[in-house]
Amino acid sequence: MIDEGVVKYRCDWEKIDAVQPSEIVELNRYRYALHQLNLIGEYSSGPAKGIGFGNISQRLPHSPYSALPFIISGTQTGHLPTLTAADYAKVTAFDPAQNYLTCQGLRQASSESLTHGVIYAQSSSIHAIIHVHHLALWQQLLHQVPTTRATVPYGTPEMAAETQRLFKETELPHTKVFAMAGHEEGIVAFGETLQIAYRKLINWGILTQLIPESALQLPY
Repeated sequence: MIDEGVVKYRCDWEKIDAVQPSEIVELNRYRYALHQLNLIGEYSSGPAKGIGFGNISQRLPHSPYSALPFIISGTQTGHLPTLTAADYAKVTAFDPAQNYLTCQGLRQASSESLTHGVIYAQSSSIHAIIHVHHLALWQQLLHQVPTTRATVPYGTPEMAAETQRLFKETELPHTKVFAMAGHEEGIVAFGETLQIAYRKLINWGILTQLIPESALQLPY
């Protein structure tokens, strides 16, 4: 079952103008490329029709030794090809065990924000995370790359703990890509930069012949 876009965490959301246009320039370049490839978007048919999928985040440059704050695309923005600063949120605190976070922005943080926070907390070198949907690629990557257990749903404390397990027990720190067996179509890539995270993901798509090599070149 696809339950993307449903916010499951408890949130203390401060609805203020917290994200600056200068902070999303690079995020928007990569997000637009992912949207053009339909790796981020909105379901147009079926039981999930009208629900957005995929998200992208970046740790702010002045927080090299902390997982916080980070900027992430807001919930239910998948239908938008290009986002404005008002469509992003700034996550300022999170507690995976309590399924709780605090964020600021004119839109609430993405449903997968806790997982992003947990990934950032694993290493100060991680500065960018991409979460996409692609059924065929997901099917190819299941258990070929580090994979979360099928019994673990997305957007839960269990998924946060499962992500931590992958970092400890698998080659995830090296591969920088993992599949979510319990979240149909869900794939996550991360890296020291958005370029690294994006290329890690796209290279798997090229290897499986599901994404064209031209996708390595950003539209702008």
